Amino acid sequence: MGNLTGRSASTDGISLEEIEKHNTKDDAWMVLFGEVLDVTKFLPIHPGGEDAIDMYLGRDATEAWVEIHTPETLERNLHHITKVGKLQERGGLISWLFNRLTARPSQPETAAAAPAQQEEEDDRGLQFTPQFEEELQATNGVFTLESLQRWNGVQLPMLIGICGVVVDVSPSENFVPTFGYGKLWAGKDCTWAMATVSLKAEDANRFDWKVQELEDMHFKSLAGWYGHFTNKYRQVGILEELKDWDFAAVKAEAKVNVK
Repeated sequence: MGNLTGRSASTDGISLEEIEKHNTKDDAWMVLFGEVLDVTKFLPIHPGGEDAIDMYLGRDATEAWVEIHTPETLERNLHHITKVGKLQERGGLISWLFNRLTARPSQPETAAAAPAQQEEEDDRGLQFTPQFEEELQATNGVFTLESLQRWNGVQLPMLIGICGVVVDVSPSENFVPTFGYGKLWAGKDCTWAMATVSLKAEDANRFDWKVQELEDMHFKSLAGWYGHFTNKYRQVGILEELKDWDFAAVKAEAKVNVK
């Protein structure tokens, strides 16, 4: 248990307000799966670099974490992470108000609510419309790195490539054009980045490697993420540059891991 001097260590847990105070590289907390973690010592060795994780300090990073990291990633680095406590659960009137304010409306939105919805969609990136679907059909399901880069959430709805398959990640709140994974991989191939669980920009569109030479850990990571992305998101085509690559073993491993 981390040192709780100067803050409440009650069984009620640690509040988000307290967590938000610890958002620097010298004092770095984040929340994963309801646990408040001190990741200060982990920052210098983070595979994607300090800047990639810096944006999640003082926040609940669970959704972003599970989008790219495997459970083994956390397990391998536990000795660099200190558990501070549990996230405080919201309750009573505050919880009711919070849920009411953040819940999606069950009835058609009024004209007054439309601007807020539009702002949310703009933040997330372009979403598919009939016009964009027509443009997608015009590709005949074949993309090159040059043509894929237009599907970046700004010019066109966001697509990414993995193992030669192009998938539509535009509905995901974790893929925002100017932030996090979207900023790294929008309109790009992320196969090598997924295999190595890398958040380095230079590891997108990287083809100077061979599937058969992947380390076992990287092979299993790639298979896991291929299964995740192709099962969760719509497949819309193939990437021309990887059409002759043999990902059969990766795809077979992914099927084994599907529950």
